[in-house]
Amino acid sequence: MFRIEDAIGLAVLAILASYLYLKHRQRALAGSERSGSPQWIAKPIDVAKLKPSINEVRRDFLAARQRERGGHFHQASLDMARRSVVRLAFFQHRESDLHEHSHGA
Repeated sequence: MFRIEDAIGLAVLAILASYLYLKHRQRALAGSERSGSPQWIAKPIDVAKLKPSINEVRRDFLAARQRERGGHFHQASLDMARRSVVRLAFFQHRESDLHEHSHGA
């Protein structure tokens, strides 16, 4: 009925569960000790410096938007992909076929 493998499995499971419970308890206690430390104190900000930027965004969002980083890289990647696709045989033959149909008739 009850085999040795089952007993060993249950013992390993009990040891693992105990280990995890102890680690959880250690972390919980360490967290409660940290909560006794001084909390972050908020500081007021000067909104007068932000007001011109906010008004600029309200007037023209696209002009006020910062250019995304890597824009040149993305454009170069698109250009390279476009050139690669144009060189494919399917598109080269298709262009010559259209040219023949329009002038051949």
